[in-house]
Amino acid sequence: MEFFDWVNIVQVFAEYFTTAATPEAYIEALLRTLYISLGVAGGVYLICLVLGGLGMRKMAQRAGMKHTFLAFLPFANTYYAGKLAGDAQVFGTKMKRAGLYAMLTEIVYVGISLFYTVIQIFLYRPEYFEVMEDGSTLYLNTNNVPLALRWMVTADLVLSWVNTVCYLALLFFFCVLFIAFFRKYFARGVFWMTLLSTIVPLRGVAIFAVRNNTPVDYDAYMRRRMEEYARRQQGYGQGGYGGYGGGYGGYDADGNRTNAPQDDPFSDFGGSPAQTGGQGGGSDEGSGGSNGGNGGNNDPFPDF
Repeated sequence: MEFFDWVNIVQVFAEYFTTAATPEAYIEALLRTLYISLGVAGGVYLICLVLGGLGMRKMAQRAGMKHTFLAFLPFANTYYAGKLAGDAQVFGTKMKRAGLYAMLTEIVYVGISLFYTVIQIFLYRPEYFEVMEDGSTLYLNTNNVPLALRWMVTADLVLSWVNTVCYLALLFFFCVLFIAFFRKYFARGVFWMTLLSTIVPLRGVAIFAVRNNTPVDYDAYMRRRMEEYARRQQGYGQGGYGGYGGGYGGYDADGNRTNAPQDDPFSDFGGSPAQTGGQGGGSDEGSGGSNGGNGGNNDPFPDF
């Protein structure tokens, strides 16, 4: 998928600056732009393929999975990402084979895109085009196309719509797949990582970036965040704003600081070890606390 995304990106920018005085020069410029787009897209896609393969291979090795070479193969790496992600969720319903569905849709999309590109190359002939009466643009005159090749004109129109439909279907399955993937390997930034892997064709870079992360249970992660949020909200109602007693925000009526808050390096993930019971001292709920209070070795979120 990423290959044709990069082709479209490069081609749009290149065609924007393409100008020519004659139909022959214009068609030649379009073909040159298409070939440049294919070359640039191929190079960028190869880099992303290698980075994504390295990332997924390391994840698979840590998970004890076999056939890690599949992480480097086009199409197969989509299926392999689904194996790493596990079950996905679609509108509250569990989807067990998101990687397989995404791979099959990707194969169809790439096949149609290849056929569409070949037809465009065959139709880019100066003799098939004419200049409009106002002299502003060129248009494809089907009467100039040989009768044996006129099916390509119809195919070009049909494939442009079919290609769009396939792209939207692939985008849907990719979103389902990579939301599940990054919920497991980068719960802090699911939206942005999914965006890089679907809309922006940089999934190889995104996967490589999270290769060292320990997989987590996303539901447990969110429960912990909500519990921490609730604990803070409860603290705001005790002893003034922020729990610092003696007035709003820890200041008394005369503006003097009564109890300055200490910086908490663990503020985003459950407070300091002393607050969460991570060092055996103190707890959130009486004895032991919700995190066990036994040295912090039971923390399922070491990477966060």
